[in-house]
Order: sequence, then C-alpha cells, then structure tokens
Amino acid sequence: MGSDETNAVRSDPLVGEIVQLLRKIVYAPDGSITPQTRLADLGLDSLDLIEAGLELEALLGRDLPEDALRDVETVGDVARCFGDEAAQRRLSLAA
Repeated sequence: MGSDETNAVRSDPLVGEIVQLLRKIVYAPDGSITPQTRLADLGLDSLDLIEAGLELEALLGRDLPEDALRDVETVGDVARCFGDEAAQRRLSLAA
C-alpha cells in the first residue's frame, strides 16, 4: 500500500474500522485493502456485503436503510454511507 493510501486509512477511523472488518471477512493481508479497493475485487457477494453491513452497524452503533449498501462499489463508498447516515442523524437532532 502506498503512503497516501496508508494515510487515508489512518486519518479516517471509520475507514479503518471498515478495512479491518473486510480483512476479517475475506482473510486479506494487512495493507491490502484501501478506500479505493473495489468490493468486487475482494470477492464479496451480496450476502457478504449484508453481513459486513450488519457487523458495521453493530460495531459503529449506526443503522443504515436496507438499500444503502446496494450500489456501493468501493470501501470508500461504504464509509461514505455510514458517514452520510451519521450526518443526517446529527442534522435531524439539531432541527
């Protein structure tokens, strides 16, 4: 993994959590998954993605709509889904 990719994972704790979970699911070596990694390249099928989504919801204490992960392509997309949900929740609490 290049230093830019390493920095991206280290600077965003959410991405780091997602990377660690995906590494566990696909038995990937450390440094092999980055925010730009395509989920299809990891061999994740729809059931794996549902499993990962449920584990992330439990780990992060954030719920996602059922279809939120349907169109994600990369690890970074997954992080954005969880980040967007958290931002929406903060906005609704502030209103």
